[in-house]
Amino acid sequence: MENDREGALDSQPDKGTAQELSPTMQEVMARIAEEVDSMAAGNPGIAGMKYFYDLARGLYTTRVKELEAARASGRKLVGVFCNFVPEELVLAAGAIPIRLCSGSQEPIATAEEVLPRNFCPAIKSSLGMLMAGSPHFALADVLITPTTCDGKKKMAEVLAEHKPTWVLEVPHTTVTQPARELWLSEIRNLKKNLEEFTGNRITKKALRAAIELTNRRRALIRRLYEVRKRENVPIWGRDVLLSTNLWFHDDPERWIRHMELLCDEVEAKKEGVRDANAPRVLLTGSPVILPTWKIPRLIEESGAILVADEICTGAKVVWDPVYVVDWSMDEMMLSLADRYLMNSCACFTPNRARIERLLQFVKDFKVSGVLNHVLMGCYIYAIEGRHIEKSLMEKGTPMLTIETDYSTEDVEQIRTRIEAFVEMIQGQKAA
Repeated sequence: MENDREGALDSQPDKGTAQELSPTMQEVMARIAEEVDSMAAGNPGIAGMKYFYDLARGLYTTRVKELEAARASGRKLVGVFCNFVPEELVLAAGAIPIRLCSGSQEPIATAEEVLPRNFCPAIKSSLGMLMAGSPHFALADVLITPTTCDGKKKMAEVLAEHKPTWVLEVPHTTVTQPARELWLSEIRNLKKNLEEFTGNRITKKALRAAIELTNRRRALIRRLYEVRKRENVPIWGRDVLLSTNLWFHDDPERWIRHMELLCDEVEAKKEGVRDANAPRVLLTGSPVILPTWKIPRLIEESGAILVADEICTGAKVVWDPVYVVDWSMDEMMLSLADRYLMNSCACFTPNRARIERLLQFVKDFKVSGVLNHVLMGCYIYAIEGRHIEKSLMEKGTPMLTIETDYSTEDVEQIRTRIEAFVEMIQGQKAA
């Protein structure tokens, strides 16, 4: 790990290195800074969030310097997409995972030179970041892309023209034994490939340490979610999502130290960010990736409070730890495979586990209404929304679906729809 580099991100990031970035990357940084500055301006006096604001502002400057230093010391950097790549294996091999999923509008035009315009914005943005000279892509020694949708499969073909790219085959179901066996073989092959690529054998000791480290991180985010079950929710949902997103972009030990401080501070806070009678909204659907924060921001600007989520840049990545019965290598590999297969992604069919988790969240977090976020071209989430809405309505919980992309042109239109939805669930709550 990099836990000897204590102070690098505890101060304001060095913005001077932005001059070395391409014009597109400078626009990306400016948009991140704009969104983060908006969150910082609405911070309800939580000092612990400053670290995460600064970390976000320094993703392509300060953090890049750290990654460059690690690479110069001989460590391999592994670019990963999606939640199906077991970070524990990457860490146990002595490498550093770099999350490459992008939420930026700015590089999309570049990606549309090789991808259709009606493609998923998350895929276009991610590929566009490579083409626009993202230092994260430049530093990655290898890329790992799971086959969670047709878009990811075809993106992998284009990525392979630029970087060594490994494809991780994800089965279409979780409920059959052949699917579990296929996935376990993929995880075992990934372990072998990482060992060969890094030159480091993944030992029982190293893998156990990586599993325990990552479980500590998940437990901390669970702590932050638990306080949102209160009537007086002490922290904005958009701040929780930011600190959760940044799990992918920080040294693990340092992230843990600052998340512990944030949890301690928020748990001790008595006053809420909204009145206790404010509508409580859960966010589900397509991922929300920095800096496209318009959906969580508009939810909370409309008078509601975002109390929970079921998205793969939020609760999905953290909710379930890796359960290990004994610490043999075979048991750890099986436990990793089970944990990463059972994440209720919309790529699976049938996907009753996702509905059951949503219904449990609605109950536990006393949710007034659900907002279903669908990225244009993200057909698996668009189609599954019908099953989600039907199950929620049977329990008396209304749902609003918002289909959007990474642009800002539709912000006011979305604001109007969310305000009407919040007004409706507020009226139902009062009645």
